[in-house]
Amino acid sequence: MKVLYEKRGEIVWITFNRPEKLNALDKESWSLLSEHLRRANEDKDVRAVVLTGNGRAFSSGDDIHAMYELKSYEEAVDFFDTLFRAVDSLMSLTKPLICLVNGLAYGGGCEILLFCDVTIALKGAKFSIPEGRLGLIPPMAISVGYHALGRAINRLVLTGEEIDAQEAKNIGLVDYVVEDLNEGLNKVVEMISRISPTSVVTMKRWLMRGKREEVEEAVKELTLLSLSEEAKRRMYEFIESRKRKK
Repeated sequence: MKVLYEKRGEIVWITFNRPEKLNALDKESWSLLSEHLRRANEDKDVRAVVLTGNGRAFSSGDDIHAMYELKSYEEAVDFFDTLFRAVDSLMSLTKPLICLVNGLAYGGGCEILLFCDVTIALKGAKFSIPEGRLGLIPPMAISVGYHALGRAINRLVLTGEEIDAQEAKNIGLVDYVVEDLNEGLNKVVEMISRISPTSVVTMKRWLMRGKREEVEEAVKELTLLSLSEEAKRRMYEFIESRKRKK
C-alpha cells in the first residue's frame, strides 16, 4: 500500500510508502492519506498522529509523472480535488499531528509540514518548495505559508532554494533537529500526554480557523496551471532529465 496505517497504543502512525519514488504523492497516495487521517480522527482512543516516510524521503511532493499525464480539465479537477480532500483532513484533524522528517521534504511534501503541530527532522534532512520551476504553484505555501513562517516563505517559493534542517528550524518550519527520530518523538509525546484532550480539540479548531477557503482557492488555481502549455513543457523536461540521470 502506498500509504500505511498502524495503530501503536494511543498513537497512529501514517507512513508514506513509495520509497522507490521518494514517496511522491499520486492520486491514490493523497486519497489514502485523507482516508487514514479521518480514520485516526474518529478513533476516540487515539491521542496523537505521527506522519513519516519510508526510505530516504519524507515525501518529494506531487508525482510529476501523474500530473504530466493529466490531459483534460476533468482529470485535473479529479486529481486536485483528491489532493484538497487530504489537505482538508490535515486541517480538520483534532489530534496533535507530529511529522518525522527522515530525509527529503520537497514540494507538497514540504508544504504538508505547514499543517503539522510539531515537526521533528533528522540533521541530514533537506527542504525545498520548487514548484515554480515546473510552471506550477505551491498552493498550501502561498495560502497559509505566510501565516506559518512569515516572509521566509517568500524566499522559499520564489527561489525554490533547498535548505537544511537547521535553517528550517531557524525559520520555524521545523521544531526539533535530532540525531534519533524515535528519541525526539518520545519526548514530544510525553509532553503532549500532559495536555487535556478537550483542550487539544479546542486549540486545534482555533489554530486552523479560517484557513480552508484560502487553500481551496489556491488549489483551484493550481488545477488550471497544471494544464498550461508551459507547465506541460517544464514537467516533460523534468521527467526527461531524470531519465538521463539513471
